[in-house]
Amino acid sequence: MFIINERDAQMNNRGILTQAIEATSPPLSWEVLEEDALSSPSDADAILTLHLKGGRAHRFAVEVKTVVRIETLRAQVARGSKISHQPNWLVVVPYMSKNNAALCQEAGLNFIDTAGNAFIDVPGCYVFITGKQRPERELVGSGHEVMGSASALRVIFTLLTEPDMPASPIRDIATMAGVSLGSAAKAIEGLRSLGYLSPGDTKSRRLLAVDALKTEWARNYPIALRNKLQPQRYAPQNVQWWKDAKLQPEAAAWGGEVGAALKTSYLQPEQITIYCWKDRGKLLMQHRLRPDPNGSVEILDAFWVPPSSSAEPIAPLLLIYADLMTSLDGRNREVASMLRKEIFDAEATP
Repeated sequence: MFIINERDAQMNNRGILTQAIEATSPPLSWEVLEEDALSSPSDADAILTLHLKGGRAHRFAVEVKTVVRIETLRAQVARGSKISHQPNWLVVVPYMSKNNAALCQEAGLNFIDTAGNAFIDVPGCYVFITGKQRPERELVGSGHEVMGSASALRVIFTLLTEPDMPASPIRDIATMAGVSLGSAAKAIEGLRSLGYLSPGDTKSRRLLAVDALKTEWARNYPIALRNKLQPQRYAPQNVQWWKDAKLQPEAAAWGGEVGAALKTSYLQPEQITIYCWKDRGKLLMQHRLRPDPNGSVEILDAFWVPPSSSAEPIAPLLLIYADLMTSLDGRNREVASMLRKEIFDAEATP
């Protein structure tokens, strides 16, 4: 089992842990699950369960280290010997040299790295792999390559709002997100490098640290994707026009303040946001909207698959939340806070 605690929030640590698990499977069999049923030692970064043949399993308290210092490793051994009632300790690092691997073996300190080197010595399992070369490709640490890409944000949005998508073939993900196959593959690779996707083949692929990923998406949406959706402003003849407007759900959807108002009945919208799949001309004529750079109505291209005609013409809650957080209006941020729990609990939890 894999339990990420609150201190394991740094993307680089998650990336190291995910890549090390993937690099050592096989011969080791790590089951990767996110759940809160078990608690880890207070200073552990995670808990892993190693499954052995015959149904036996061993738990490991994990400490992720970005820099390998033998003094730190020795201190880890000393600490582990004093808390025998806790799970075995496992050090996870980007790379363990042959010299340091030998020292870990001598000291009895279990480790795995992103190259596939490992030392595991527990009842029923002895593995010592050393000498594999350091991975040429460095881990992505800042998340800029993924979160700064409009195509990647479309892929992430699809994975977060369509429950079955994480375990779907990349071609299907690309089609659903409206991006090229290459862009989808890069996004998947980047998410895995950052620790937001589990190791394994397509069918076992699942999102990890979902709340953190939603937060990152909402933070980066206005920076990297929103301006790519051809936003344009318009002025209505009547400021309350939206109350009587009927949007066809397969053609357009309410976002921002109106979307939040329809969901909460709390906000009185002043700025109107519409995401549109069809030609805007018909929408403009139907609702008598005229171009105006200072208008209260903003229309953008919708970037997700339109729903059926029986659905509500309202954008996904995660997008509404991102719209509200983009605003500097205190009212909007207050409503965003109200929506946050529903957004983070309701949508596509793996």
